Amino acid sequence: MEKFSKLKDKIKNLKKLGEGWRGAVYKGEFNSKVLTFKIPKNSSLIHLIRKESEILKKINPYGIGGKLEIVGEDFFAYQYIDGIHLNEVINKDNYKNLVLQLFIQGRILDRLGISKDELHRPYKNVLVDKDFKVHLIDFERAKFTEYPQNITQLIQFVITGGSIFFKNIEKEKLIELAKIYKKTQTEKNFEKILNYLNLI
Repeated sequence: MEKFSKLKDKIKNLKKLGEGWRGAVYKGEFNSKVLTFKIPKNSSLIHLIRKESEILKKINPYGIGGKLEIVGEDFFAYQYIDGIHLNEVINKDNYKNLVLQLFIQGRILDRLGISKDELHRPYKNVLVDKDFKVHLIDFERAKFTEYPQNITQLIQFVITGGSIFFKNIEKEKLIELAKIYKKTQTEKNFEKILNYLNLI
């Protein structure tokens, strides 16, 4: 496996997209593909980069996350997603479509035993492309667990940030449906939530 420092000179038009306390994200062209590269801030955080790449490997077959292209010794790269953050796109005309996609992807993550842990505020870590397809990004906080909380976190989002769109729901009723689903994460209990939110 190659180190990012060795690959760097072969990447065209490399530019930094952002930086957090765990790592940095770059965009560049490699082997005729536009990719997003993620590298750790220091060597002690390499294990987090490797964990995130393992999660992408697991979820990519279900059409979730950036499509993984390269896994290096201290970085990974996925196909660049040309999109806009959810909070800049969502409105009263498209919210049902966008939120339904979030719930469908959240349900798949629950079934895979992966908790993204940021879906109660899916603004900066969700991109929407020109075809209004929802893309979950940034899985550095995600973890494998027997008790994933993606759907229950999305319900938190509906009750808080999404409440401007879901005006006719009863908070207590939705919380009750969330508790039932959390206890028994079946397809039936999931569909009850979607039905109550009038998403299907």
